[in-house]
Amino acid sequence: MLQYARARIGRQTIIAGIVCLAVGWLVGWVVFGWLIWPVSWTDADPYDLRQQHKEAYISMVADSYSLNVDRQLARERMVGFEEKETSEILAALIEEREEVGDTRRAQNLRELADILEIPVVGATPIPEPTPQTVAGRISSFVLSVLPVCGILVVVLLIVAVIAIVVYRFSMRPAEVPTEVTKEEEELVRWEEPREAPLGHFVTTYNFGDDGYDTSFNIETPEPDGEFYGACGVGFSEVIGEGSPERIVAFEVWMFDKTDLDNVQTATKVLMSDFAYHNEVLRARMQDRGEAVLAEKGKTIVVDTVGMKLEVEIVELAYGTDPSVPPRSYFEILSTELVPVLKVS
Repeated sequence: MLQYARARIGRQTIIAGIVCLAVGWLVGWVVFGWLIWPVSWTDADPYDLRQQHKEAYISMVADSYSLNVDRQLARERMVGFEEKETSEILAALIEEREEVGDTRRAQNLRELADILEIPVVGATPIPEPTPQTVAGRISSFVLSVLPVCGILVVVLLIVAVIAIVVYRFSMRPAEVPTEVTKEEEELVRWEEPREAPLGHFVTTYNFGDDGYDTSFNIETPEPDGEFYGACGVGFSEVIGEGSPERIVAFEVWMFDKTDLDNVQTATKVLMSDFAYHNEVLRARMQDRGEAVLAEKGKTIVVDTVGMKLEVEIVELAYGTDPSVPPRSYFEILSTELVPVLKVS
């Protein structure tokens, strides 16, 4: 049958067909698939990230849970992660935190493992394939193709280089005029990037609200809705005994994950007039954050790497219990929180 086909079609026709098929395949693969329209990935989920970014994300979820204590939110943020991989990452992170003496974050990671009902087995994460391994696979594939394609590969590479040069040349931007008019200069100055607010939150504490502890998610506007962090206000220090508690200081905090390589939480402590001028109370709260005297109309800034939180004290009133010093505990404290994304 094969000899009959060769006799009817001809050897040269068969060779020409094979060569055309190889040329068309290589043009589509090398020129279009690699150079002109390469595949790109966007909108990856956290569990599709690289290993180091998965570890940073899980650390962020643990730190966030330690602030808002929202078990359901923590579980939702970990949807899609495999239990075995999560267990290994948590074990490695806990061991790393304990080696450097960061017991607080190690405990945050244990609490996250507890609410996820994942045992921490102490195994180390499975390393990602190294670039050399991927390169070796590509090299093996190329070497298997070269004997078949021969000189056609060289010819197609030359064509591809010419196509790249022509494409790059056609995409060059137009030359900028050397002289800029006054109107154009003002337009450019007006269009300079500005720091962008990411929300506006108002929260009020009233005496007797012993469960007061607010937190707000910081996200980009819909439809993207990217999670950048969180902010809030909570108790920091009380005076005296009994119920309701007499609050003399509040913590204003912001959690920032805009830079996954430098996730951090910054805090400032709003103190009453009595607490601010009391050396014992000031010394007790040194490790919680910078002490700030609370005054009506005052604005403070909580600063992190990628964001800043502008906090305005809208309303303030002190309690009048004669059993404690005057101007010591808050009757009312109303604050306005505006997180702002920094523009580099």
